[in-house]
Amino acid sequence: MTAIVEIEKDKRSKAELEKELDEALEATFPASDPVSIGEATSDEPDRPVDRRPPNIDKRLVDKLAKEVARKKGAA
Repeated sequence: MTAIVEIEKDKRSKAELEKELDEALEATFPASDPVSIGEATSDEPDRPVDRRPPNIDKRLVDKLAKEVARKKGAA
């Protein structure tokens, strides 16, 4: 393969990569999401849709916060 043909091949692959990156950037929202080139791995959510978050026990949270504050003060 000649150098000119190799350069043309590199240009095409770079152009294709740029196109894929542009499409991925357009499809990525919000901007904090990582850019992803390729197909989705699954149409299913990572967790069941009907799963509810756990109930938060405020007293336990307050107790743990005090314990952490006490340990940080001792350190």
